Amino acid sequence: MHVAIVRMTAMGDVIHTLAAIQFIKEKRPDIKITWFVEEKFADILAHNPDIDKIVPLDLHGLKREFSLHALRSIYARIKSAGPFDLVIDVQGLLKSAIVAKIAGRLTAGLDSDSARESAASIFYRRKYRVDCAGIAPMRFASLLAQALDIEITEAMMLAKKPYLHYDIEKIDKKIDTFFSDAEKNILVVTGASNASKTYPHQKWIETINLLKDCNVLLIAGSDAERQDAEKIESATHARLLPKTDLETLKYMVEKSDLLIGGDTGPSHIAWAMNRPSVLLFGSTPKTMMMETPINAAITSGAKVHPCRFDKSDRSIATIAPRKVAETAQRLLA
Repeated sequence: MHVAIVRMTAMGDVIHTLAAIQFIKEKRPDIKITWFVEEKFADILAHNPDIDKIVPLDLHGLKREFSLHALRSIYARIKSAGPFDLVIDVQGLLKSAIVAKIAGRLTAGLDSDSARESAASIFYRRKYRVDCAGIAPMRFASLLAQALDIEITEAMMLAKKPYLHYDIEKIDKKIDTFFSDAEKNILVVTGASNASKTYPHQKWIETINLLKDCNVLLIAGSDAERQDAEKIESATHARLLPKTDLETLKYMVEKSDLLIGGDTGPSHIAWAMNRPSVLLFGSTPKTMMMETPINAAITSGAKVHPCRFDKSDRSIATIAPRKVAETAQRLLA
């Protein structure tokens, strides 16, 4: 059976959807899996032995600069990836539903009450209900399990194997010089694509100064994030890591003793690789991650809708640095 999964974005959602694949392969080894993903996130899926084919699509580029040639190219790439016995759209947006419809005739996805864009359900022949208030990895696993008529339980997910992989030959070994053999290594993801998910740099400074016995390394992507990270670096013992690719990011998370960050894609890599983490939540609910004995969530205490998030909510700033530091120290111990 040849199955296509459509999960284009965002990084954290791609990571959480990927968690279910090992269980699909366990229960249905006959299934071959093709994955349609936004081009810039394709490396998250790379080297995974349970995915038979990855099809990167540059829909973001098409949105930035539309052309008929680019549209035809994307259409042809989707059509040539098949044929498929079943196409499952896990994203529930119009754009992902259209990709699914182009990819194959038998499509499955969320019903109109569950999809983020209810009109997306028009494109599915099989529709399933999933509660948006559920824990993120389990929500995505629930849709896949229903569509494939298998069972994926929370107990199974808690016992998962690490499922993000990298090619060690592609890693720049200079990154190893930032890690300590004598101290605990903590990665701090300082920013996020949305300001409502970003812990203020002043709070990071307070937190890091409470972790003085650790080797703290800062991860920052965009120019704005790096400017904030430089302020943190100048006021603490932390060091800012160079800009890196997703391959090296996965390697660094596996090499670290703990990751601290907001509800953003790079932070969720720790859970996927079974590494300890502390995630901070303000405008989004802590159900955006799965808590475990080594993966802790700290919330601002603000009342948050489980399905619709207020991007103007800056309550993450009210989380006390001491609470973050104490949780980190507990996990390190």
